[in-house]
Amino acid sequence: MSKNLRVLSILGVIVAVTGSSFAADPTFDGTWKLNLNKSQLGGPVYSIEKKPSGLMHYSGGGFDTDFDLSGKEITMPNGTAIIGKEIDPATWELTFRLNGKSVSKSRITLSNNQLMWVSDLVGADGKTVQQTSTDTRVSGGPGFVGKWKAGDVKGTATTLKITLQGANGITLETPEAQSVVKGSFDGKDYPLTQAGQATKMTLSMTKTGTNAFTATLKMNGKPFSVDVYTISPDGKTLTDESTTTATNEKTKSVFDRQ
Repeated sequence: MSKNLRVLSILGVIVAVTGSSFAADPTFDGTWKLNLNKSQLGGPVYSIEKKPSGLMHYSGGGFDTDFDLSGKEITMPNGTAIIGKEIDPATWELTFRLNGKSVSKSRITLSNNQLMWVSDLVGADGKTVQQTSTDTRVSGGPGFVGKWKAGDVKGTATTLKITLQGANGITLETPEAQSVVKGSFDGKDYPLTQAGQATKMTLSMTKTGTNAFTATLKMNGKPFSVDVYTISPDGKTLTDESTTTATNEKTKSVFDRQ
Protein backbone atom coordinates (compact mmCIF):
# COMPACT_ATOMS: atom_id res chain seq x y z
CA MET A 1 0.00 0.00 0.00
CA SER A 2 1.35 3.34 -0.89
CA LYS A 3 0.88 5.60 2.01
CA ASN A 4 1.09 6.64 5.59
CA LEU A 5 -1.35 3.90 6.60
CA ARG A 6 -2.89 6.06 9.31
CA VAL A 7 -3.91 8.55 6.64
CA LEU A 8 -5.34 5.71 4.57
CA SER A 9 -7.24 4.01 7.34
CA ILE A 10 -8.46 7.16 9.05
CA LEU A 11 -9.16 9.35 6.08
CA GLY A 12 -10.46 6.80 3.62
CA VAL A 13 -7.69 7.12 1.07
CA ILE A 14 -6.91 3.56 0.39
CA VAL A 15 -4.15 3.36 -2.22
CA ALA A 16 -2.70 -0.01 -3.14
CA VAL A 17 -0.09 -0.13 -5.88
CA THR A 18 2.54 -2.36 -7.35
CA GLY A 19 4.32 -2.76 -10.65
CA SER A 20 4.96 -4.54 -13.90
CA SER A 21 7.20 -7.47 -14.53
CA PHE A 22 10.58 -6.56 -15.91
CA ALA A 23 11.38 -10.10 -16.99
CA ALA A 24 9.49 -13.29 -17.68
CA ASP A 25 10.10 -14.51 -14.13
CA PRO A 26 9.37 -13.39 -11.49
CA THR A 27 6.30 -11.38 -12.47
CA PHE A 28 4.29 -8.79 -10.57
CA ASP A 29 1.19 -9.72 -12.54
CA GLY A 30 -1.57 -11.46 -10.59
CA THR A 31 -3.46 -11.22 -7.31
CA TRP A 32 -1.78 -10.40 -4.01
CA LYS A 33 -3.06 -10.51 -0.43
CA LEU A 34 -1.73 -8.24 2.30
CA ASN A 35 -0.10 -10.27 5.09
CA LEU A 36 -0.89 -8.25 8.21
CA ASN A 37 1.23 -10.49 10.44
CA LYS A 38 4.38 -9.86 8.40
CA SER A 39 3.70 -6.17 7.71
CA GLN A 40 4.81 -3.28 9.93
CA LEU A 41 2.08 -0.67 9.64
CA GLY A 42 2.11 0.86 13.11
CA GLY A 43 4.27 3.75 14.26
CA PRO A 44 3.18 6.89 12.37
CA VAL A 45 2.13 9.78 14.60
CA TYR A 46 -0.89 12.06 14.10
CA SER A 47 -2.66 14.73 16.10
CA ILE A 48 -6.25 15.78 16.70
CA GLU A 49 -7.16 19.26 17.89
CA LYS A 50 -10.27 21.38 18.30
CA LYS A 51 -10.29 24.70 16.49
CA PRO A 52 -11.87 27.92 17.81
CA SER A 53 -14.59 27.48 15.18
CA GLY A 54 -15.62 24.23 16.82
CA LEU A 55 -14.35 22.08 13.95
CA MET A 56 -11.92 19.28 14.67
CA HIS A 57 -8.56 19.15 12.86
CA TYR A 58 -6.51 16.11 11.90
CA SER A 59 -2.79 16.33 11.06
CA GLY A 60 -0.51 13.43 10.23
CA GLY A 61 2.03 12.30 7.64
CA GLY A 62 1.73 15.59 5.76
CA PHE A 63 -2.06 15.35 5.56
CA ASP A 64 -4.18 18.07 7.21
CA THR A 65 -7.94 18.37 7.21
CA ASP A 66 -10.82 19.77 9.21
CA PHE A 67 -13.86 17.67 10.02
CA ASP A 68 -17.16 18.22 11.76
CA LEU A 69 -18.86 16.09 14.41
CA SER A 70 -22.44 17.20 13.80
CA GLY A 71 -23.01 15.29 10.56
CA LYS A 72 -21.90 18.01 8.15
CA GLU A 73 -20.03 16.78 5.06
CA ILE A 74 -16.61 18.35 4.45
CA THR A 75 -14.41 17.68 1.40
CA MET A 76 -10.83 16.91 2.37
CA PRO A 77 -7.72 17.96 0.37
CA ASN A 78 -7.56 14.55 -1.35
CA GLY A 79 -11.07 14.95 -2.72
CA THR A 80 -12.75 12.51 -0.34
CA ALA A 81 -15.68 13.75 1.73
CA ILE A 82 -15.78 13.12 5.48
CA ILE A 83 -18.89 13.08 7.65
CA GLY A 84 -18.33 12.99 11.40
CA LYS A 85 -20.73 12.26 14.24
CA GLU A 86 -20.20 12.25 17.98
CA ILE A 87 -22.13 9.24 19.25
CA ASP A 88 -21.21 9.97 22.87
CA PRO A 89 -18.25 11.68 24.64
CA ALA A 90 -16.11 8.55 24.14
CA THR A 91 -17.25 7.50 20.65
CA TRP A 92 -16.97 9.08 17.20
CA GLU A 93 -18.15 7.79 13.85
CA LEU A 94 -16.48 8.92 10.62
CA THR A 95 -17.90 8.12 7.18
CA PHE A 96 -15.91 8.68 3.98
CA ARG A 97 -17.59 9.14 0.59
CA LEU A 98 -16.65 9.80 -3.02
CA ASN A 99 -19.06 10.49 -5.84
CA GLY A 100 -21.89 10.03 -3.35
CA LYS A 101 -20.73 6.48 -2.56
CA SER A 102 -19.48 5.33 0.81
CA VAL A 103 -15.95 3.93 0.65
CA SER A 104 -15.28 3.41 4.36
CA LYS A 105 -16.62 4.00 7.85
CA SER A 106 -14.69 4.13 11.11
CA ARG A 107 -15.89 3.99 14.69
CA ILE A 108 -13.35 5.40 17.14
CA THR A 109 -13.64 4.66 20.85
CA LEU A 110 -11.64 6.45 23.55
CA SER A 111 -10.51 4.37 26.51
CA ASN A 112 -8.09 6.01 28.93
CA ASN A 113 -5.06 6.84 26.76
CA GLN A 114 -5.96 4.66 23.81
CA LEU A 115 -8.02 5.16 20.67
CA MET A 116 -9.55 1.97 19.30
CA TRP A 117 -10.38 2.11 15.61
CA VAL A 118 -12.82 -0.26 13.90
CA SER A 119 -12.86 0.51 10.18
CA ASP A 120 -15.12 -1.04 7.55
CA LEU A 121 -13.99 -0.76 3.92
CA VAL A 122 -16.86 -0.85 1.43
CA GLY A 123 -16.31 -2.55 -1.93
CA ALA A 124 -18.14 -1.71 -5.16
CA ASP A 125 -20.40 -4.73 -4.54
CA GLY A 126 -21.43 -3.30 -1.17
CA LYS A 127 -19.60 -5.97 0.80
CA THR A 128 -17.43 -4.80 3.69
CA VAL A 129 -14.15 -5.94 5.23
CA GLN A 130 -13.12 -4.85 8.70
CA GLN A 131 -9.76 -3.77 10.07
CA THR A 132 -8.86 -2.60 13.58
CA SER A 133 -6.04 -0.80 15.36
CA THR A 134 -5.36 0.51 18.84
CA ASP A 135 -3.47 3.81 18.95
CA THR A 136 -1.62 5.10 21.99
CA ARG A 137 -1.55 8.66 23.32
CA VAL A 138 1.82 10.39 23.00
CA SER A 139 0.79 13.70 24.56
CA GLY A 140 -2.13 16.05 25.09
CA GLY A 141 -5.63 15.43 26.27
CA PRO A 142 -8.15 15.24 27.71
CA GLY A 143 -10.37 13.20 25.44
CA PHE A 144 -9.64 12.76 21.75
CA VAL A 145 -7.48 15.89 21.57
CA GLY A 146 -3.76 15.22 21.53
CA LYS A 147 -0.99 13.41 19.69
CA TRP A 148 -1.37 9.70 18.93
CA LYS A 149 0.88 6.87 17.73
CA ALA A 150 -0.76 4.42 15.33
CA GLY A 151 -0.82 0.78 16.34
CA ASP A 152 -0.54 -2.24 14.09
CA VAL A 153 -3.47 -3.05 11.82
CA LYS A 154 -5.39 -6.27 12.43
CA GLY A 155 -8.41 -7.91 10.86
CA THR A 156 -9.19 -8.72 7.22
CA ALA A 157 -6.43 -8.39 4.65
CA THR A 158 -7.08 -6.36 1.51
CA THR A 159 -6.45 -7.62 -2.03
CA LEU A 160 -4.17 -6.14 -4.66
CA LYS A 161 -4.90 -7.05 -8.29
CA ILE A 162 -2.31 -6.30 -10.97
CA THR A 163 -2.95 -6.50 -14.69
CA LEU A 164 -0.12 -5.82 -17.15
CA GLN A 165 -0.64 -4.23 -20.56
CA GLY A 166 2.16 -4.47 -23.11
CA ALA A 167 5.72 -3.69 -22.13
CA ASN A 168 5.03 -0.98 -19.54
CA GLY A 169 1.28 -0.51 -19.05
CA ILE A 170 -0.32 -1.59 -15.79
CA THR A 171 -3.64 -1.47 -13.94
CA LEU A 172 -3.58 -1.55 -10.13
CA GLU A 173 -6.79 -2.32 -8.28
CA THR A 174 -7.83 -2.70 -4.63
CA PRO A 175 -11.42 -3.97 -4.81
CA GLU A 176 -12.11 -3.57 -1.09
CA ALA A 177 -11.35 0.16 -1.38
CA GLN A 178 -12.91 0.72 -4.84
CA SER A 179 -9.45 2.04 -5.81
CA VAL A 180 -7.93 1.90 -9.32
CA VAL A 181 -4.84 3.35 -11.02
CA LYS A 182 -4.17 2.86 -14.73
CA GLY A 183 -0.69 3.95 -15.70
CA SER A 184 2.72 3.13 -17.13
CA PHE A 185 6.38 3.09 -16.14
CA ASP A 186 7.17 6.45 -17.72
CA GLY A 187 7.41 8.69 -14.65
CA LYS A 188 4.19 10.52 -15.54
CA ASP A 189 1.40 11.22 -13.06
CA TYR A 190 -1.71 9.04 -13.40
CA PRO A 191 -4.95 9.72 -11.52
CA LEU A 192 -6.07 7.59 -8.63
CA THR A 193 -9.78 6.88 -8.91
CA GLN A 194 -12.00 5.70 -6.09
CA ALA A 195 -15.67 4.75 -6.35
CA GLY A 196 -15.44 5.60 -10.04
CA GLN A 197 -14.30 9.18 -9.47
CA ALA A 198 -10.88 10.80 -9.88
CA THR A 199 -9.43 11.92 -6.57
CA LYS A 200 -6.89 14.72 -6.12
CA MET A 201 -4.12 12.14 -5.84
CA THR A 202 -1.88 10.79 -8.60
CA LEU A 203 0.77 8.12 -8.94
CA SER A 204 3.97 8.09 -11.00
CA MET A 205 6.12 4.99 -11.42
CA THR A 206 9.66 4.23 -12.58
CA LYS A 207 11.59 0.98 -12.86
CA THR A 208 14.56 0.67 -10.51
CA GLY A 209 15.79 -2.82 -11.35
CA THR A 210 14.75 -6.22 -12.62
CA ASN A 211 12.73 -6.93 -9.48
CA ALA A 212 11.83 -3.48 -8.10
CA PHE A 213 10.26 -0.14 -8.89
CA THR A 214 9.57 3.19 -7.21
CA ALA A 215 6.13 4.77 -6.99
CA THR A 216 5.54 8.39 -5.98
CA LEU A 217 2.13 9.33 -4.67
CA LYS A 218 1.19 13.00 -5.04
CA MET A 219 -1.67 15.04 -3.62
CA ASN A 220 -2.65 18.16 -5.54
CA GLY A 221 0.62 17.85 -7.47
CA LYS A 222 2.88 17.66 -4.40
CA PRO A 223 4.77 14.49 -3.40
CA PHE A 224 3.06 12.75 -0.50
CA SER A 225 4.92 9.44 -0.20
CA VAL A 226 7.54 7.36 -1.97
CA ASP A 227 7.24 3.58 -2.11
CA VAL A 228 9.84 1.03 -3.14
CA TYR A 229 8.29 -2.26 -4.25
CA THR A 230 10.43 -5.39 -4.40
CA ILE A 231 9.42 -8.87 -5.50
CA SER A 232 11.17 -11.91 -4.05
CA PRO A 233 13.33 -14.11 -6.33
CA ASP A 234 10.70 -16.88 -6.21
CA GLY A 235 7.95 -14.43 -7.16
CA LYS A 236 5.80 -15.33 -4.14
CA THR A 237 6.25 -12.23 -1.98
CA LEU A 238 5.91 -8.52 -2.71
CA THR A 239 7.30 -6.00 -0.21
CA ASP A 240 6.39 -2.31 -0.16
CA GLU A 241 8.67 -0.04 1.88
CA SER A 242 6.89 3.30 2.12
CA THR A 243 8.23 6.66 3.33
CA THR A 244 6.08 9.76 3.85
CA THR A 245 7.61 12.84 2.26
CA ALA A 246 6.70 15.35 4.96
CA THR A 247 7.61 13.36 8.07
CA ASN A 248 9.98 10.64 6.83
CA GLU A 249 7.90 8.03 8.66
CA LYS A 250 8.30 4.50 7.36
CA THR A 251 5.98 1.52 7.09
CA LYS A 252 6.29 -1.89 5.44
CA SER A 253 3.55 -3.86 3.69
CA VAL A 254 4.16 -7.50 2.78
CA PHE A 255 1.93 -9.21 0.19
CA ASP A 256 1.59 -12.93 -0.56
CA ARG A 257 0.80 -14.15 -4.07
CA GLN A 258 -2.57 -15.85 -4.38
